[in-house]
Amino acid sequence: MNPFLLVSRSAEYESRLRALLGGRLTVITGEFLTFGVDAVMERVEGTPRIALLGPVLNFEETRGLLKELTERHPDIGLVVVREQRSDLEDWVDELSLHAVLSPLATDETTIELIRRLSAWLVVNGRADEQDFAMPIEEETGEASDDLLAALVSGAAAQTISDVDVDEDLVLELERDLDSLTQTEPEQEWEFPPLESGVRSEAIAVVAPKGGQGKTTIAINLATGLAEIAPNSVVLVDADLQFGDITAALGLTPERTIVEAAGAAAADELVLKTALTHHADGFFVVASAPSPEAGDAIAAAALAVLIGRLRTTFRYVIVDTTPGLGEHTLALLENVTDAIFVTNMSVPSLRAMRTEFELLRRLALTPANRHIILNQTDRQSGLTTRDVENIIGAPVDVEVPRSSAVLLASNRGVPLIHDDVRDPASKAIRSLVMRIAPDAQPKRARIHRRRRSNESE
Repeated sequence: MNPFLLVSRSAEYESRLRALLGGRLTVITGEFLTFGVDAVMERVEGTPRIALLGPVLNFEETRGLLKELTERHPDIGLVVVREQRSDLEDWVDELSLHAVLSPLATDETTIELIRRLSAWLVVNGRADEQDFAMPIEEETGEASDDLLAALVSGAAAQTISDVDVDEDLVLELERDLDSLTQTEPEQEWEFPPLESGVRSEAIAVVAPKGGQGKTTIAINLATGLAEIAPNSVVLVDADLQFGDITAALGLTPERTIVEAAGAAAADELVLKTALTHHADGFFVVASAPSPEAGDAIAAAALAVLIGRLRTTFRYVIVDTTPGLGEHTLALLENVTDAIFVTNMSVPSLRAMRTEFELLRRLALTPANRHIILNQTDRQSGLTTRDVENIIGAPVDVEVPRSSAVLLASNRGVPLIHDDVRDPASKAIRSLVMRIAPDAQPKRARIHRRRRSNESE
């Protein structure tokens, strides 16, 4: 008989728990819940001692499983595997369970929780030591302070004090379980809720050709907007062939747009695990790991991804594939603003005019259009008026050519936080303020960040 049971829709979490618990873990995939809780319970063999439910199970599914497991196995230890979100307290209050474990908790934290809950079950007469005779893992020691802590409900802690056992042992276990309830201070990358009445904005950054500076504009726009909406900005690298936002920012993502645009990301937890956090207070959906993986993402899936992100984030910035392919057209149909980036070369300007004409014919011109003339140079032989005549539209922002752009990129620092005085930085800041007039530069923060990078 296996003492541990997992019901989950996450194949990744299943693999991870199998690696920790080996053959003593029984796994029932959450897909069986499509046929009801009974379909899962029919597959539960013997008398499991600890059941872990999740991740990617909703409240009703979890409540149904907890009810059936408690009725059939009254002594079972129950753990919900769920992200620490704003509604977590409601889950703990309304469900009869022993602990809540973050799916992002380290292996050491996970094992420590299982070890302590196993000991608590034995002390309270709910299990025998022989049920857990094989060691879960070699001693791991105390979990470090930066671990995502597991939560234990007040009801479980109360049950411990009601059992007539050795008082010293009860106090020791109670202290152990209480230590698991001590969560870390709220991390800076918690997702703040959207304020009532505030509309989420999705902004596509588009260019007719590569090499126009589109990615630089997208990165700095996200950085500037994050100053007024910290952790409520997400930058999506939807350049499916050769996106390089994470390289430009010095990030090492664990997951990419492949997972974010997948069917499993319909669950908010799965979607959030596909995000990478940047120190300047915004999130990134990394580009596909290869052109082949990017090609496998359907245009409709990208459109759905933008809709999902808009339910969580105040600003969704999308760096697109150059040109007006199927994926870029699908994105333009689902954004509130579009920023069109070009330089002063005649072929690029003519290509942008062609883009505008196509979008007008398809009725896909975004409600808010911003035209950026990038890398301007007095030696180009063209004036701004010439540019406007070629593209058939007025230029909104001119960004002068500057070596500071390359220097900031090589440092992995957004330009507007690297050199606030640079003319290109000022021009990009004016673009940020077109979107959000309150996005004034935070000079003290910018200078401090620059010095810290130079000292590295």
